[in-house]
Amino acid sequence: MLRRLFFLILAAAALVALPKPASAQYFYGSYGSGSSSYFSVDGFMFAPQAPRATRDRRMDPHLLKAARIAEANAYPHSTMRCWRFVKVALLKAGAVGAYPKTNYACQAGSELTSCYGFVRLPIYDPYRAPLGSVLVYSGGGVGGAGHVEIRTERGFASDYRSPWHCRYRLIGVYAKFSA
Repeated sequence: MLRRLFFLILAAAALVALPKPASAQYFYGSYGSGSSSYFSVDGFMFAPQAPRATRDRRMDPHLLKAARIAEANAYPHSTMRCWRFVKVALLKAGAVGAYPKTNYACQAGSELTSCYGFVRLPIYDPYRAPLGSVLVYSGGGVGGAGHVEIRTERGFASDYRSPWHCRYRLIGVYAKFSA
């Protein structure tokens, strides 16, 4: 009897000690809320994975190039210069004809639509934004400058790269279509 109980306890301990499969990378609570970059499931630490971006064939190919440039130039952590880095990526890729003039990131959407031929897409989830689109967020508080980032294949890039979106409220998703 004790022998069977011992083997039963040993088998249960072996099942608990097995590594979790790759499909165990799911997130309890609101996905990508930014409250924690890691979470624990039975003592194992996992990082949430953002869904991969879809490519819209109608979009201007310069925006895809801008996404690659932004991701290549991005730092691992923020430098508080998101709109400057996105401006440079759009200019180097040829998506805009001149360096944008606005100072604050929350003003980026209105300038892109009025001066550079961008349109606002009817998308309200940052993870559904197509590859190369520009996402504009409101300021974090009273008089906040906001945040702007470009959707990359595996996440988002501005002055820093991240697999999940900014915590601020999304103002709009902007893209430019080929003629």
